[in-house]
Parts: sequence; C-alpha cells; structure tokens
Amino acid sequence: MSSSWTPDESSDVLLAEKGWLQGAVVSSIAYGIGVTLFFMCFYLLTRQITRKNYKKNLPLLIYISIDFILGTIFMATLADFTQLAFIQYRNYPGGPSEFENNMFGIPVDMLGNVCGVLMMALSDGLVVWRCMVIYKGCMVPVWIIMLFPCLMLTASIALGILWLLQLTSNSPFFTSTNINYTVPYLGLSLALNIIITIVIVLRLLTYRHRISKVLGSGYGTQYTSIAAMIVESAALYSAFSLALLILFLTNNPFSAAFIELLPQIQIIATLLIVFRVAQGKGWSEDTMSRVMTSKPSIQAIRMGDFGYSLQDGSKTFTSSGIRVHANYKSNDQDSADTNV
Repeated sequence: MSSSWTPDESSDVLLAEKGWLQGAVVSSIAYGIGVTLFFMCFYLLTRQITRKNYKKNLPLLIYISIDFILGTIFMATLADFTQLAFIQYRNYPGGPSEFENNMFGIPVDMLGNVCGVLMMALSDGLVVWRCMVIYKGCMVPVWIIMLFPCLMLTASIALGILWLLQLTSNSPFFTSTNINYTVPYLGLSLALNIIITIVIVLRLLTYRHRISKVLGSGYGTQYTSIAAMIVESAALYSAFSLALLILFLTNNPFSAAFIELLPQIQIIATLLIVFRVAQGKGWSEDTMSRVMTSKPSIQAIRMGDFGYSLQDGSKTFTSSGIRVHANYKSNDQDSADTNV
C-alpha cells in the first residue's frame, strides 16, 4: 500500500494507537472469558443455595453480580470511547492518541474509570478476604496478620479516589501539584496483591507439607496443588499488574493496552477464586480438619508442628498445636472421630 496513506504522525504515536486499538480487541476476548466464568459461578451458587447456607452463598452471588455489571459497563465505555477517537473524531489534532490524552475527563471515559476503580477495590478486597480465611486457625491472631493488608487496602481505595478527582477536578489542590496519582495507585494495589500472593502461597505450602507428612502426598492435593495456589492467591492478576507497572514506568506505548485489559484480568482472577469456592475446592476454615480426617483411623486433630511416637500398635503425632492419634487395624472399616 502507498505510504502516503499513513497519517502524518510519529512512529511512537502510531505504535501507541495500535496498542490502544489492539488492547480494546483483546479486552473483548477477556470479557467473553469473564462472562463464561460468571454464568458458571452463578449456576453453581444458585443451585447450592438452601435455607441453611444462603448466608454463605448469597454474598458471593451479590459480589460476582456487581463485578459482572461493572465489567460490562467498563467494556461498553471502552468501546464507545474507542469509537469516538478512531471514527467520530478521527480528525482531532494529533490523532486518536492525542484525543485519548486530552479527553480522558469526558463523561463516557470517566464512567469507565469509576468502574475500573470499583472493580480494583472489589478484587483487592476479595484476595484480602481469602487471605483471612486461609490464615484462620493460625497460632498468631488473625487480626495481627491482616492489619497491614487491610491498611494497604484502605490506602489503595483512598488513592483511587484521589486519582479520579485528579482526572476531573480543576481544584488548585490537584493542578498545583506535580504528583501523578496513577503510579502510586497502581503501585500500591500491585504491592498489596504481591504481598497477599506470597503469604497465601507460603501458608498453602505449609499446609501441603503438614498434610503430606502425616497422610501422604495423595491427600489434599485439590487444595494445595500448584494450580490451587495460583488461583487462591490471584497470582494471575499480580503477574499482569507487575507487567503493566513496568511498561507504564518505562513509557512503553503498549502500556495503554495493558491498562484496558487490567479490569478484565481482575474479573477473571476473582471469578476463578469464587468458582473454586462454589465447587467446594476453595480453602475454608475447616478444610484442614476435613482433609486430615479423609484417611481412616484419624481420631483427634489440632493444628501445629508434628512429632511422632509409636505406642501399643497405634501412631501418635503430637506438637504444641496439633495432636493426631491414629489406630491402624487389620480390617478396612476403621472409624474416625475428630475434635478441633
């Protein structure tokens, strides 16, 4: 094709516009994955609701519904803003890239930004909640473990609000400062997710070691496998956020594509967690007890480090926090009684 048809723009600007347009396309694909996961989670949760467990499943139903609605609105605003830049106002001075830089405060784009901030807060809140559930029963009080992540979550929400105000406000508080709240906001959310990912993986690895030591490597794999750790810790979102932050700090033109895709990655990561919970594979407060009692002959369980002794044909594992007493009989119909 003739090079004269190419817009009179620099190669960097053209690359940024390519990244933006391709990011919108890939976001649509990711949105389709999120829609599929949403209906799968919705079906499982509604099928399991009873009068006894509705207090457990109903909050998850409300959560995924709100997340799905916000994700849908975000995609609609992204499609509309892309259409404005590339079609309706394609002769804007500087092209679509300049339109994006100067028109981020118009209503349609602000609606998408608000949805993005709300989705990020919901995503961060879910991983903090999962961390709290997984650390229930720890020898250290849960509130001590969760204090720092909760403070980081609160600070992340506050920075998100400041970022939205900076995009729309003409107040001297924002116009007179050189602070760009985009980097602190994304950086704090990323730091929170990386910390949560690490502490959840460490906890699950500890559980895996303890379960394997007592019952063998074949027990509890659905809770402590590599795939389970990736999903439970939202590692997908953390890895993607890290890539986005690196691209943004290095002024890479494709950072715009990652920003567009980020909300859909958030939804996918959170829906994968909810899907595991709906399947009964997600870690819960009594998972350790259920896994340990899944092998016949286990009679008493508490949490902690394991010791071992042999006495009168029975095996006893003891420690400061866990006590397991097991009787191995000649037949296959051993009984189990658990005290937690």
